[in-house]
Amino acid sequence: MRIKFIARATALILVALPLLAQQPAQKGPHPKSQKELEALQKVQTAQTAKDIDGELAAINYVLENFTDTDFKMQLLNMGMGAAEQKNDPVLIVTWGERILQADPNDIPSRIMMAEVTAQRTRENDLDKAQSIQKINDYAHKALDLLKTATAPPPGLPDAQWPEYKKELTSQAHDALGQADALDKKYEDAITEYKTALDANPSALTTARLAKVYVDNKQYDDAIGAADKVLAMNDAPPSVKSFAQAQKDAATKLKSAK
Repeated sequence: MRIKFIARATALILVALPLLAQQPAQKGPHPKSQKELEALQKVQTAQTAKDIDGELAAINYVLENFTDTDFKMQLLNMGMGAAEQKNDPVLIVTWGERILQADPNDIPSRIMMAEVTAQRTRENDLDKAQSIQKINDYAHKALDLLKTATAPPPGLPDAQWPEYKKELTSQAHDALGQADALDKKYEDAITEYKTALDANPSALTTARLAKVYVDNKQYDDAIGAADKVLAMNDAPPSVKSFAQAQKDAATKLKSAK
C-alpha cells in the first residue's frame, strides 16, 4: 500500500532545482552554495534515471555534507520512497525513523511505519507484542494528528487535501486492524477494517477483512467480502488470489460445521 506523499516530495524537488539554478537568490527553499546545488542535481539525475541505489547514495551525501539544507524533509521523504521501491522493509523503517527524528508529527511516515511493521510481523515472532504496540502507537498518533490537521502537507494542493486525508485515515485504521488480527482480537479487527473502508474503499483492506471473518468463524461474511474483491476489475491479481483463498477456506469450513 503506497503512501502518496513520497511521489509528491519527489515532484517538489525536481521542479524546484532547475528554477533555483536560474534564480539562486529567490525566496523559499534554495541551495546555499554551488556545491549543494550540484549535489542536489545528482539526486535529481539518479531519480530521473530510476537508479534507486544511486539516488539513496546521493540523498545521503546531501544530508551528511549539507546539514542545514532547506530540502532536508523532501530528501528524507525521497529516501523513504526509494526504499519502498526497493521493497525493503528494513530500509523503509530506517528512513521512517529518520523522518520522525526530524519531524515527530509527520503523519504519512507514521502511517507507513505502522503498515510496514504490521506486514512484517508474524504469528510466532518473539517480539510480536512489542511490534503490535509499535503499530498501535504509530497509527493512533497519526489519527490524533489528523484530527487537528487543517492544512495539507507542503506541496499538496488544498483541493486534494480532503481526499488525501481520507486515504491516510483509512490506512491508519487498516494498520490497526492488522495489529488486532495479530493479537487475535478479531472483533476489534473487523471494526477497524470497516472503519478503514468507510474512509476509503480498498481491495486489500476488503481482502484482509475476509481473512479476519474466517478467523472469527463468520464464514458467510468472509465469502461476501471475498466476492466483493473478486468482482473488482482493478484489484491486483495477488489481492484477488488472497481473497479467493479466504473464500475457499470459508466455504470449506462452513460445510464442515
